[in-house]
Amino acid sequence: MKPILIGLIALACSAPALAAEGISAASEAPPGAQAFRDLDTNRDGRLTFSEAFPNPRLSNSFNQIDQNADGFLTAAEIAAVVR
Repeated sequence: MKPILIGLIALACSAPALAAEGISAASEAPPGAQAFRDLDTNRDGRLTFSEAFPNPRLSNSFNQIDQNADGFLTAAEIAAVVR
């Protein structure tokens, strides 16, 4: 019982430190976010084929990445393929 209690106390004491790390990590842009912003020339938060064209990996797989077939790639659609 004593080791469990000590472990719970240690976990409770470290929670603020873990939470602070989570905040700083969450505020960092995900990998590829800058590249997405650079390609999104009209800044509407989604990529047309013309905007994706300079990136061969995106343009060659545009239709496969475009999960809802709306003619645009969102950051979420790209992230789903990258993971």
